[in-house]
Amino acid sequence: MKSICLFNHKGGVSKTTTTFNLGWMLASLGKKVIMVDLDSQCNLTGLVLGYSKMNDDGIEAIYNSRSTMTLKPIIDKIINGVSVDEIVKGAEGELIKTGNENLLLLAGTLETSDLDSQMSIALKIASGVPVTKNMVGNFPEVLKKIALVHSADYLLFDLSPNVGGLNEIILMSSDYFIVPASPDFFCFQAVASLKQNIEKWYDEIEVFKRVNKFDNPNYVIHNRPKFLGVIQQRYRPRSGVPSSSFQKWIDRIKIAIKDDLVPALSEKGCVIPADEIRRALKGSALEPYDLANISDFNSLIAVSQAVSKPVFALTEEDITSISTMFGKALDTSMNNSENFRREFEALAKRVLCT
Repeated sequence: MKSICLFNHKGGVSKTTTTFNLGWMLASLGKKVIMVDLDSQCNLTGLVLGYSKMNDDGIEAIYNSRSTMTLKPIIDKIINGVSVDEIVKGAEGELIKTGNENLLLLAGTLETSDLDSQMSIALKIASGVPVTKNMVGNFPEVLKKIALVHSADYLLFDLSPNVGGLNEIILMSSDYFIVPASPDFFCFQAVASLKQNIEKWYDEIEVFKRVNKFDNPNYVIHNRPKFLGVIQQRYRPRSGVPSSSFQKWIDRIKIAIKDDLVPALSEKGCVIPADEIRRALKGSALEPYDLANISDFNSLIAVSQAVSKPVFALTEEDITSISTMFGKALDTSMNNSENFRREFEALAKRVLCT
């Protein structure tokens, strides 16, 4: 099983939507995928369940039901010091199903923010308060063991847009990570701060492991997540390519990743060598670490959210059930949906190559 984080501490980059679309496509290609909603806003949970259910207190009904597995009781037990095996054994209910039989969700909870603050403290005081040190590794281990119980091939983590302790622990315990980005000045700035934060996290985890004698190479926080690349999205196309104003920032972000982020990650062992990626790509036009360029979904995003399906899986019936679109406009939307299918299929196949 492989674990992948989708992370950018800058918000508004379609991280949750990308998690859902990528997870669905990997599932469509025959892989068993479990998504974990680790953002306390629970947007991924809302996308899967349908936002109407979230707004009508449906999420509370799910938390109070033993038939559905959610993060809420897992987080409560982690904070209270319950052992990994006990938590996994006592994890009640089924994971939430999606419209794709190979794609499942472990629903999020508002209490994720409580765990975030606990983890931040634990990383700094664990040597002085030994009871907290096990909490740091126990949470990612529980999630991975639950995924293994369900025979998952991929475990996708949708992280919140912050640099708190929970994101640090989950990312540094994952096998790979992807950075969703939008082509603008703020994401360009975020690349530099992302480099600094991952370097800081790496050093902090190394100290944590050394001080607490977690020297076992099988320790769940291996501190070597491999950077797969960036997905640049939410731009407006012109004649099938990004307009010049967006292309400028796409290029600047690519250069920042190539010249700044990748060299820094290489020093920490947190990147796949470019030559290795080129061999896997076999002549693809995309460069290493340039995973995909995906334009804005426009009106399709509203339909996607309403029917809890990715943009590339929408049917004419889905679109007309939500909008009054018909004729040429409907044909254009269906063509756009097919284009997104090709783009996400190419993205998923790149992920499968790792």
